[in-house]
Amino acid sequence: INSGPICEQFVGQHLLYARPCYEEPELFYWCREKRQASSEIDYILSYGPQIIPVEVKAGKTGTLKSLHIFIKEKELNYGVRFNADIPSCSDISISLLGKHIMFKLLSLPLYMVEELQRIVTHTI
Repeated sequence: INSGPICEQFVGQHLLYARPCYEEPELFYWCREKRQASSEIDYILSYGPQIIPVEVKAGKTGTLKSLHIFIKEKELNYGVRFNADIPSCSDISISLLGKHIMFKLLSLPLYMVEELQRIVTHTI
């Protein structure tokens, strides 16, 4: 079984209905298609003036290259990853295409998706 799409669906359904009942449920994603380097972010959320990229990984690890590219292009300082690991918050510092970027990565287990809004509003 390819569990990646199932995990994305699980997180997406919870994010879709985590908003107040008077708001229309909606989800956004980001896709960059270049000839040799396409990238996608599973979900883009907004909390006030902040936009937050969300990546979903089925296992404990996985590359976050698309997240790095998005954060670099949009000059963000925060990203979220849902995976099968324990909760953590890390300061990430990488060099991407000759530019140094730093951001905070919040990693949460899949089952904590309903807590995202509460956690994000207290950490941003």
